[in-house]
Amino acid sequence: MVYGQGGVRGIRCNLSYREHKVLPLVEIRRIAPDFYTYSVRAGHGDACHTEDALGSLERCLNDAGDSLGHYFPTVSLCLDGQDLGCYSVQRLLLTPISLAAELLVKAQPPALPA
Repeated sequence: MVYGQGGVRGIRCNLSYREHKVLPLVEIRRIAPDFYTYSVRAGHGDACHTEDALGSLERCLNDAGDSLGHYFPTVSLCLDGQDLGCYSVQRLLLTPISLAAELLVKAQPPALPA
C-alpha cells in the first residue's frame, strides 16, 4: 500500500515507461458532483493504482500526475468512460486547474442541432 496526497490509500505497480514503452491510462470517474476517483492501467491489464474519492477533478489529476510523474512522460485520460486523449504528465502536475476545465468542456456531449 502507498499513500497519495492527503493520506489516501492506494495500490502502486512497478511500471516503467523506459522499460516497457507502455502508455498508462488514467480512468477518472465522477462518483458525486464534487468527488472523483481514478485508476491507472497499463495496456489492457487490471488497474494497478486506485484512489479513494478526491474532492475535485483538479486534485484527482494532480494526484495521478504525482503517482506517474517519475515513471511516465505522457498519459491517456478517460473521464466517465469517454476517451479525452493524451496529455503530458507535467501538465497534470503543473496546471491541473486549467486542464480540468479543458477536460470538462471536452467531455460535454455535443449539442443537438435545433
